[in-house]
Amino acid sequence: MPEDENLNQILAEIIVSKKVGGLHLRRVGEILVAREEMNHWLYAIGNRELSSDEYIAIAERVLELEEAYARAWRECESGEQQWRLSVGLARLDAALWEAAEYFGEIGRR
Repeated sequence: MPEDENLNQILAEIIVSKKVGGLHLRRVGEILVAREEMNHWLYAIGNRELSSDEYIAIAERVLELEEAYARAWRECESGEQQWRLSVGLARLDAALWEAAEYFGEIGRR
């Protein structure tokens, strides 16, 4: 992901895009809620319950998932309509869903 690209910007672009459907908007909302819950949990526990290795593993997985949905969005944005409708939007949904699920899993600990 380019350094100047902001993940909140990516989510905002998805929200306002006419290229996505309601399911994608729902997934963005799920990510926003789950990310907030995850961040709250991580802040609340501090370093009491997580080792440095566990925290690093979570951070690496979060980054991987965020890069995946950012990449899927960029592919949808630049891909031809037929590809986007047949492949791209399904990939975007899967990437958004996976991120929301993981963030939510961490937040519910």
